[in-house]
Amino acid sequence: MALETRKNPVIDKLARALLASSCLTGAAGIATASTIITEGIAPAPAEFPVSAPGYILPVGTTEVIGTLNGCSECGVGEDVNWFEFQGLLPSASFDFSPCCEGEGTSYSVFNTTMDNLGNCNLEAGCDVIGAVPTNGKLVVRVVAECGECGTQNYQLSLTSALAPGTPEPSTLATAGLALAGALAWRRKRTRIN
Repeated sequence: MALETRKNPVIDKLARALLASSCLTGAAGIATASTIITEGIAPAPAEFPVSAPGYILPVGTTEVIGTLNGCSECGVGEDVNWFEFQGLLPSASFDFSPCCEGEGTSYSVFNTTMDNLGNCNLEAGCDVIGAVPTNGKLVVRVVAECGECGTQNYQLSLTSALAPGTPEPSTLATAGLALAGALAWRRKRTRIN
């Protein structure tokens, strides 16, 4: 029994256009989601952990946006967030820079053995600069300073090279979409023949 094939070129062209636009939209969303992580928005947790090493960020993350709710002096809510960058080029330079300085908030950068690599008060807007440890990981702690109670937002950007062989998120998305497209094309060709 032979399968029936469509011979309507208008419908076939429309179907290809819809598939292509869906794939491109999905790839753009995946690439964006992997470079900027926002607390409370997937794939990030609802709240970043309050102990080290914290939330392990997806490889390729360049920016973290978070919120601290409370402080230790007030005894209310969380007063610290921890997260870890991974897949960085060992011994390459790194530069953390705060955006939108947070009054009463500071951050510290550590290696995985918790040696302090630098500190900064976000209100001062200073950068923490150094060299990536040999394991390619950096651990960051963001703290609400005593006396500053309530909601405090922060945004940190990282500039550093990825380790060789570590695929960037957009590369993974593109490869996945190419594979899906090839399988769909093969399935269609098989049905026609």
